[in-house]
Amino acid sequence: MDKLLIKSAYVATPDAAPNLRPTTSDILIVGGRIAAIEPEIAVAGARVIDGKGAIATAGMIDTHRHVWQTAIRGVAADWSLTDYVREIRVGYATAYTPDHVYLANLVGALEALDTGVTTVCDYSHIMNSPEHTEAAIQGLTDAGIRGVFCYGFYDVPTRARAFTDHAGRLAHAEEVVRRFDAVAGPRLTFGLALTEFGLVEPDQTASEIKVARKHDALITLHVGTFGSPHGIADLDRHGLLGPDMLHVHANMCDEREIARVVESGGGLSITPETEMQMGMGFPVTNRLLKAGGAPSIGVDIVSQNSGDMLTQLRIALQTARAIDNQEVLDRGSVPDEVSLSVRDALRFGTEFGADALKLGCDVGRLSVGAIADIALFDTRGTNMTPMTDPVSMLMLQSRPGDVSTVLVEGKIVKENGRLVHADLDALKERLNDSFGEIAADVEQARDVAAKTAAAYANVVSSAVKQVGQRT
Repeated sequence: MDKLLIKSAYVATPDAAPNLRPTTSDILIVGGRIAAIEPEIAVAGARVIDGKGAIATAGMIDTHRHVWQTAIRGVAADWSLTDYVREIRVGYATAYTPDHVYLANLVGALEALDTGVTTVCDYSHIMNSPEHTEAAIQGLTDAGIRGVFCYGFYDVPTRARAFTDHAGRLAHAEEVVRRFDAVAGPRLTFGLALTEFGLVEPDQTASEIKVARKHDALITLHVGTFGSPHGIADLDRHGLLGPDMLHVHANMCDEREIARVVESGGGLSITPETEMQMGMGFPVTNRLLKAGGAPSIGVDIVSQNSGDMLTQLRIALQTARAIDNQEVLDRGSVPDEVSLSVRDALRFGTEFGADALKLGCDVGRLSVGAIADIALFDTRGTNMTPMTDPVSMLMLQSRPGDVSTVLVEGKIVKENGRLVHADLDALKERLNDSFGEIAADVEQARDVAAKTAAAYANVVSSAVKQVGQRT
């Protein structure tokens, strides 16, 4: 049985007490699981990883990322949500070939691993054809990441339609889930990403949910934005809420809706950077915690922001702190304590992420018995000197480039600062070529999609009026 021994690392877990003069521990991994964490471990036959001066943490869990958008990085830097829908959903998305999807998913998953993210929920709403679907799954598989591949029902208005109606998409989703275990990597599970409630009729949403529940699949969906401002209430009214749901955003949802997510046993993914740029509203971190819920965090779209989860965790933490502080300031007082800790933020990015994805309690934890998804952050840089409390240093001082070693189920995927088994130079060249091909085709694709863009604009306009009436 394979044995790995990480020597002399600082262990960072949400339950660890603050310690400004930390000591190191050894971590023994046997058969892909953590067998022991002790000050010093001696074991014969183990491969040794030198963790001296590194912070060891559970691999981070990204609960909402459209991985296919890796091929159009940065195009949405100054966009609103309306711009995003017009330019990407009915523009760039129509220009993707299966090869573009494969490369984007492969490089996007490798990027996640490179920054210490070992699990990703891929909201793949670019199922333009069966070939696009196969390519998306293969990209994640070849990267070796853990994750949930969520088949998206969103109807991309391509020029040549592989699916002529919703029934065709439902039938294809059924076929994909039946074959999934045979074609996907062993660390991938199947999920379904719903069309936004409000873009389609309730019976269509119900039919998508029916497929998911027939196969015990995770259901994820965008709610609480202009396309579906009160989607949770809409789902609840039709008896469709359940513990198998991972809601995303929910910024425009009211307190009762947030409470209903918690009561239903569902999860909620917060993507703070996109939400604040694109006018969705402040992240619901504070409101979810007050309702007794467990926030999880997603990168969302690298077409806008970086694929670094640490950045999203920091934005989520500091925004939530600012909101709580402002409540005190508005009462004419000065805050005398900080509401959320760095340990809370670490939990959002690890344990709560695993719970939201229904992965069980042995993922997202750096503890004995847990699956050995681990990231080591080097502390030799000036940004990490002097070395004090490991959790504080990890959450507020470290950089993505500090990730030196990454393990997924005890398998080394990054070592000495470099991803193994990946020709990154060749992949980057191919990805640059892919962007050129996609961009060249966008103008024609956008013309064909004009009717769809207009239809969505009407939905947004109606949603804005609804929001105004409810506030």
